[in-house]
Amino acid sequence: MLPKVANHIFLHTSRAVAAVQNQTGHTLRNVLQLQSSAPSAPTTWTGAGSSSWGSSGAGPGGAKFNAGSRFYNGYTGAGRAVTQANASTSHDGNGEQSDERDEIVPKRIQPRSSKRVITRRHSLSLGSLSEHEHGQTESLGVLHTVQLHVRSKHTFAGSGEALDEPPSDSSRPPLTRRNSTASLSASGSIDDRPPSPVPPASDKSLSSFFTALQSITDSAADDVSEMYQSLRQAARSGDGARVIHEVHILRTTHKNPTVSEYNMALSALLDTRRPGEPLSLLLATYNDMRRRSLRPNVRTYISLILALTERDCEVHKAIGGLDGRVKRRKLLGRQEVATDEADAKRIAQLKAENNFVSAMSMFDAAMNAGMRVKFPLVVYTNLLRSCAFQADVDAAIRVFAQLESRTDFRPGPQVFLNLLSVYANANDLQGAKEVFQEFREASKAGRIKGIDFSAAPEAAVASSITRGQLLVWNKMIEAYFRGGQPAGALRILETMMDSNVNPAELSPEVPLPSSSTFSSIIAGFCYSGDVISALSWFDRLLQQGEAARHPHESSHVPPRPDQLAWVVMLDFLAQEGMIADLNRLYAILVECAPRDGLEVRRLDHTLVLEANVNFLQSGAIEKSGAKKNSPAFKDVLKLVQLANNVDVSLSKQLAVLYLNTYMSTCNRGDMSQHGIGLREYESLLSSALTIHPADIEQIIKVKNYAYKGLIPLLTALSKQNFQLSKLKASLISNLSHALYASYSKEQRDEFFGKVSSDFRTALEKPGESPNLSPSPVMQMYPSAKDVFVDGTLSRHVDEWFPSHPTVTVHEAYRRLQDGIANCKYVHPSTLGRLISGFGRVGDLDKVHSLYDNAQIVLSSIDNKQWQSQAWFQIEDQMIIACAHAGDMEAAFQHRDRITSHGGIPSPDAYGSLIECVKDTTDDTSNAMALFNDAQMIGCTPNVYLYNTIISKLAKARKADFALELFQQMKATPGVRPSSITYGAIIAACARVGDAQSAEHLFLEMSSQPNFKPRIPPYNMMMQLYAHTKPDRERVLHYYDQLLRAGVKPSAHTYKLLIDAYGTIEPVDVGAMEGVFKLLRDNKSVALQGSHWAALINAYGCVKKDLEKAISTFDSIPAPDAVVYESLINVLVTNKQMALAPSYMEKLESSGVHMTAYIANLLIKGYAAAGDIEEARRIFENLADPPSGVAASGNHVPHEGSSQRMSPSPSPSYREPSTWEAMFRAELGNGYRDRAVALLERLQERQFPAAVFNRIRGIMIDDPVSQVAASP
Repeated sequence: MLPKVANHIFLHTSRAVAAVQNQTGHTLRNVLQLQSSAPSAPTTWTGAGSSSWGSSGAGPGGAKFNAGSRFYNGYTGAGRAVTQANASTSHDGNGEQSDERDEIVPKRIQPRSSKRVITRRHSLSLGSLSEHEHGQTESLGVLHTVQLHVRSKHTFAGSGEALDEPPSDSSRPPLTRRNSTASLSASGSIDDRPPSPVPPASDKSLSSFFTALQSITDSAADDVSEMYQSLRQAARSGDGARVIHEVHILRTTHKNPTVSEYNMALSALLDTRRPGEPLSLLLATYNDMRRRSLRPNVRTYISLILALTERDCEVHKAIGGLDGRVKRRKLLGRQEVATDEADAKRIAQLKAENNFVSAMSMFDAAMNAGMRVKFPLVVYTNLLRSCAFQADVDAAIRVFAQLESRTDFRPGPQVFLNLLSVYANANDLQGAKEVFQEFREASKAGRIKGIDFSAAPEAAVASSITRGQLLVWNKMIEAYFRGGQPAGALRILETMMDSNVNPAELSPEVPLPSSSTFSSIIAGFCYSGDVISALSWFDRLLQQGEAARHPHESSHVPPRPDQLAWVVMLDFLAQEGMIADLNRLYAILVECAPRDGLEVRRLDHTLVLEANVNFLQSGAIEKSGAKKNSPAFKDVLKLVQLANNVDVSLSKQLAVLYLNTYMSTCNRGDMSQHGIGLREYESLLSSALTIHPADIEQIIKVKNYAYKGLIPLLTALSKQNFQLSKLKASLISNLSHALYASYSKEQRDEFFGKVSSDFRTALEKPGESPNLSPSPVMQMYPSAKDVFVDGTLSRHVDEWFPSHPTVTVHEAYRRLQDGIANCKYVHPSTLGRLISGFGRVGDLDKVHSLYDNAQIVLSSIDNKQWQSQAWFQIEDQMIIACAHAGDMEAAFQHRDRITSHGGIPSPDAYGSLIECVKDTTDDTSNAMALFNDAQMIGCTPNVYLYNTIISKLAKARKADFALELFQQMKATPGVRPSSITYGAIIAACARVGDAQSAEHLFLEMSSQPNFKPRIPPYNMMMQLYAHTKPDRERVLHYYDQLLRAGVKPSAHTYKLLIDAYGTIEPVDVGAMEGVFKLLRDNKSVALQGSHWAALINAYGCVKKDLEKAISTFDSIPAPDAVVYESLINVLVTNKQMALAPSYMEKLESSGVHMTAYIANLLIKGYAAAGDIEEARRIFENLADPPSGVAASGNHVPHEGSSQRMSPSPSPSYREPSTWEAMFRAELGNGYRDRAVALLERLQERQFPAAVFNRIRGIMIDDPVSQVAASP
């Protein structure tokens, strides 16, 4: 039993509430009286290297919230959520926190003269490297270099050696990429994790770096070299590509480089390094410095230690993310050996970086060289954080000893949080207690940076207790639980709750608890194996009156559970199989989420669904076997509805349960009382298509199974008066096909005689009614025993693949038909290639015909293993074929057939699904959902799959996501990026203006041994500097590179050259016209409307020469929509809207289709001219595409300027930008109510949340039109 303090803990809460607001009705009382006993020892805590809660140690580690990949939406173990809640909001440990921002603000302080030394029970030696470090491998070049340097420490100067660096400009704010996709909201996003309550560690790296160098001076500051100045200017520009270029010059062509120049290079690389990028160039630069026999100084070590520790933090999070992904697959029963092995290899690669050992070696070398007094606080803080990741107590003592001997600054709460994490992760409870006691005493004495209660304790209680202090107390709670002493954790909570009950006994160094504190208690019980106690606490918190605010915001009144507590509780209830409590809490979460500001994640839905399915399968059926305990249809139906609501495919177990319980219930009477919806009927029939009765025993063992096949199910549905015609046409087609493939003519005739006319009309194939003779096609199919698979015919048919100068896929099909006429068939692999080939040319009739042939061949195979493999291959090729032919519903049906039988579609199949997801309003989210699904079921991506998803992300301007997948791709064994891959990832970076990454990737691409120059990467780099970051010199540089590589310029290349001369100042009209003349003389490149449009834009919008722009337009024989768009833009820019009607008449009479982009400009122009009614008329004359479908007809093909997009009478559809243009027009003319009405219409159209929020944000930012509540 727990001590009495556990039973009375919430009585203290009651007193606290009474002291604040005299409220006792909703306090927590005696929660632990509901438990019978406490665990004797922790049962599921893992070591520091694992992915459990405590392994995150210091900092916001935790795969679920700060994993290396944004696409990670897996289960990581609930404790990671609490680690995140207990993480510090900064990592420099060198300041106090603002009340408005969760970050550390640097503040000048006076040095303290004395500090108490923590009692140590471990020996340490500061004179040399530890035995552990000497035993490490020297595979890393930087580590080897450092070790050599330590052995030759006589070369170091004394402690008074001159430093190389002038003071850095610490006032410059951290550089961030405004185009970054890292700030996407979690709402509707690809990954399912809840929003992180604190910023990631790397966000402060640049600020911390400059703070670290603030006190460093250079005796030669007045005489820096030109190379040094170039590097410093490149660093201050924030242009990573420029920094890489300057560093390349330093390392290759610069003569007699100095230490200060190399240090500036290291500083610049660290300054512009983005989170997740490898340290290869930075470490190579350092090793190059050592090869030149240049002696590192304190500046060198600071840069390297900060870089290595930041990378160590990133690696730790990435490993946690991979560990978590494995755990989630295990929890959901979807373990795949291939995927687990790939994750294990990636983890091994990350661990091999050994950044921590290198950082500590650097630190020891610097200490031995007498540089202790020159190290800033952030170096010690980062090193202690890495010590926590490794649970390395000896290394932490060594670092803290050096820090403690410093008298020129005070440590912040982050230092103690990191040190406490070291002991907690090492399961050293006594050491953790000593650290915590030292922290409390230092807080009282004012020896903690940002925490000083000695002057005015009352004011401190009100405002000065930082969140960093709260995090240390939360960490101590975790340490007690990890040490097997939950009573100690509860005493800590009791102390916190009592801290301000009695005003006469103020203890300002004791913070009030926050929601993260209670989350730590709940997670502590869960990880100790006492989920019952955790649930009791959770239920009492649910009764509280106030919702949780910020996880680290202290409160006198315990709040309701926050997002992190919900994650912990749901995960552990699912693990423990406590289904009743899981379902109860899930229902509460769905109900209270809007009120409490919580997110119901997609993962929560999946977790609950899979847990219930597992319970129904194993608990209700396999274990009991009793009929009375069989799952009720209403329970299974609820799970099916849940799966449909969150767009999760039914697992094969749930599909079997659904079919069985439906037929069992249907056989007993009327089904109308159950209120089955159309989607549930579709799921029922889709399950029937994927589940074969013969396979049911392998999925679930059950007696007297009610589902006997497709015909009995369809017959039952007909008797229930179900209208089959309401189903999707593709599903009806698949049902008809299965009916004819699985049953004989006699069985079908009997079936059609029993069902309604609606079923006969929908399912019966033409020429197959009982009154007609069988079709010639069916007559020529022999029985399975007479099928002969001819190898010679297979090779003859296969000649078309992958390419042949004369044999086409149609010729191959003719050869196949000739063989079938002689009762000869081909191998299943040959049929699969033909199926894929005809799918790619859009001939679905032949695809289905070939699929029929495949069923005959499959039925003739006696070897069951070969038959199974061939069946999977055919289904896989059907996914590819249907996707490329545009029948996505059928493609998904074939995917579900494979997965329901325990198979995994190929990466080519998933790549085809991703490539062909288009013409929706949110293609990217759909594509990412498919990619995540592929990884979850164990499909190992190949080059094609990576290329397709990266290309999707590039087009959606999600460069950060694309870069992460690119790094994942390079780390995947056996997968090597191709020129297409590089083209796609360069495009992603270029579209968001990330010149640094684009330049680096282009250099990397061109240095690859398999590099084949292609036009897209060159054009994309030219486009980057022509439009996004105008720089004519760089445009011409890449044009020259294109010519040197022997690549012929394309039409787009010439367009970019025209833009470079015609839009980038100083405009060179002569050169622009010269490029245009060169284009007209080039017979191999078509002159397109985009070229004319570029000229018109330069004349009319840049040079403001309206007459020249119009004369250019009039000289075009057949202007297309792009040309009209450019001219209308000129009229809007020059405020000449009176001329617009005449040109719109020309557009209509010439048969050119008006696009939404032309309408956008007209709306803008008329609104600016005060004619809002005309703007509205144009907007309302446009049409909306079907809900969820992207607008068509707004993009001109590239075949040439004379091609018409579509006949003029066809409707013009609105784009999201059209809504935005009209919204701005209404606001700009003072019609706020109409703008709100537009928002309501936009919401009804079900656009992605990002589109809706962007347009709504215009109103929020508008200085005139403020709206109190969103529509």
